Amino acid sequence: MPHILIADDDPGIRAGLVAICMAGGHRTSEAGTGAETVRKATAERPDLVLLDLRMPEGDGLEILPRLTALDDAPAVVILTGHADVETAVRAMALGAVNVLEKPVDPPRLRQALERVLSNRTIREERDRLREEVAQLRSGPIVGRSAAIQRVLEHIARVAATPRSTALITGESGVGKELVARAVHDQSARADGPFIPLNCAALADGLLEAELFGYEPGAFTGGLPKGRDGLIAAAKGGTLFLDELGELDLGLQAKLLRVLQERTYRRVGGTLPLAMDARVVASTNRDLMQMVEAGTFREDLFYRLNVFSIVVPPLRARPEDIGPLAHHFLEHFGDELARPYTGFATAAIRSLETHPWPGNIRELRNAVERAAIMTSGGEIPAAHVGLGAPGSTHAPTETAPDAAGASAGPTGQGNPLSPSVEDEPEIDTLSEADLSLERMEAAMIRRALSVTRGNKGRAARALGIHRSTLYKKLELYGIE
Repeated sequence: MPHILIADDDPGIRAGLVAICMAGGHRTSEAGTGAETVRKATAERPDLVLLDLRMPEGDGLEILPRLTALDDAPAVVILTGHADVETAVRAMALGAVNVLEKPVDPPRLRQALERVLSNRTIREERDRLREEVAQLRSGPIVGRSAAIQRVLEHIARVAATPRSTALITGESGVGKELVARAVHDQSARADGPFIPLNCAALADGLLEAELFGYEPGAFTGGLPKGRDGLIAAAKGGTLFLDELGELDLGLQAKLLRVLQERTYRRVGGTLPLAMDARVVASTNRDLMQMVEAGTFREDLFYRLNVFSIVVPPLRARPEDIGPLAHHFLEHFGDELARPYTGFATAAIRSLETHPWPGNIRELRNAVERAAIMTSGGEIPAAHVGLGAPGSTHAPTETAPDAAGASAGPTGQGNPLSPSVEDEPEIDTLSEADLSLERMEAAMIRRALSVTRGNKGRAARALGIHRSTLYKKLELYGIE
């Protein structure tokens, strides 16, 4: 039952309003002064306040901002005996949803209450669904450490400011894009697009065209009609610039101009276009060192670093390793349709003592490998693949699980064994084979064999981006 707080210094008017509201099935409470209205709104959390414009101890326009600033703020309808355009405009600007003239016409009041409360219900349902969609879209940021709780607090703070830029820093694999998505999903821009761009994935000329778009005939090979860039695609949402430290100085200058003026020009264009997107950037490099070295603009650094979120490495928050491992195991259990019950004690000990130079990405890959090797039940330490506690080396051979899960459907051995091409182990390679190119090609073939040709999984297992893997496949002629 909706709760309406009726705030008017005239007891007779309050009684009439109470009768109308109760006849409509609403619960009511009353206040006779501005101060009492604020106290009751804070304590009772009504859905709507009928607020008289003229009251002792704070008139309507004076206390209206205090009401709309409350957590779970009520809708506010102003009641006034002197309605005029100026008053209505001021009230609406301060957060009122409607202004009604006294004496209030009962049918008009009932209509206003129904509309306001209906819109509030729809808005609350929208917010609930938005929160659920955000969780599905981003996945949870898992962790119980004080360090990750600080990250979550910072996400909430920057999300509350829909235009402020933010800079996310941290080592490779710590989950910077997940943090950027969380900023987007918790912000007022959540209904808009989240557009990521890896600044290291494209050559500088292509990166500029991808970011800004281009006019017809801007360069050879472009589309005849030109093309919108990712700034335009991010309209109403968030543009995420990953690996920002890879931008050359020329593009840095153009990005600075965009952030300062919130306008940009297509490649080959002359007309300024408005930007309506929040920019969130990330890097695993020390931008201040780059500023000192002259490879990153100081003014761009300070313009981006309006709000900084530092994501700690996994080794700095070992208490998060167990929850993260179980989270990933649950995911792969669903994906592989296998009933896992958790990790053996020795497996957890191995996970918690490993230094994780590849951070969460490396942990996820280790859990995926263990899940593939185990048919169900408890994950043994041998399948975690980390060797002795604290070791950074995975074993060169994989042991079958107790259920014989390593055997394929025809008993042809461990599914992780190379099936396309047998590559020699690194410590058995001849001197002629010890070139970085041959070793890298061997590792890529092994990853593709392990993942049965799934390039997305192979890229994750190698700790590289999918675009980088495709470039390597072309370079080494691997099909």
